[in-house]
Amino acid sequence: MSRLETNKGTLPGILYGIGVGPGDPELLTLKAARILKEVPVIAVPTSYSDAGSMAMEVIAPILGERKKNGSDPEIVSLLFPMTRDERILEEARNKNGERLLGALATGNVAFVALGDILFYSTFGNLLTGLYSLRPDTNVEVVPGVTSFAAASGRLVEPLVQGSERLAVLPAVYDPAEIDAVLDRFDVVVLMKINKVFSQIRDLLDRKGLLAKSAFVSMVGLPEERVSRVLSDLRPEEVPYMSLLVVRKNGWVGR
Repeated sequence: MSRLETNKGTLPGILYGIGVGPGDPELLTLKAARILKEVPVIAVPTSYSDAGSMAMEVIAPILGERKKNGSDPEIVSLLFPMTRDERILEEARNKNGERLLGALATGNVAFVALGDILFYSTFGNLLTGLYSLRPDTNVEVVPGVTSFAAASGRLVEPLVQGSERLAVLPAVYDPAEIDAVLDRFDVVVLMKINKVFSQIRDLLDRKGLLAKSAFVSMVGLPEERVSRVLSDLRPEEVPYMSLLVVRKNGWVGR
């Protein structure tokens, strides 16, 4: 029998993992908004990036409404170090898990993160720590709009059609691996490109894919930028929240 079938949770509170979308508050789902208006505690990830604070900006209208109604939630910040050191990560997982378990002992908690809560999100890391401490933790997930889905909407282009194959991966992979992925898939979304933009652009140029690539950054935010001319972009102007969409079969709108 699976964990889902056996776990009803013995803690009083439910942990809601909520994806708040790419940045536009209007892309927050109705279910996410309802829960965020009700929970007594909202947990937010913090790290050396600004993703945590941006998630809070997305839900700022809801927090403002709650403040007017005198029902401010408690805000709990959880630190997720940007490292691959397993010892440091485990220590952070346990510490974050213990803090959440303390809050769940008294009521429901919503953990918010940009995009979809289970797609390259710190929430998966958090669950590892929670389940190791309390396997019976009651968790519910509210999916969110991913950045690449929103980017596809901004481009007004289908992400995939018919039998086209899609790959989504961080651009921090070894260039040879990205090269192989570009050969195997019809559509490739490259995320986390800010530190390797020049190398990725050179690779796309060598493969004759520059004209079939589009750049989208800060999608849904006032600073949003969309470009299909990658040669116009300066690497130092590529922010953390940027991605590339490569359509080998070309653009429908062209």
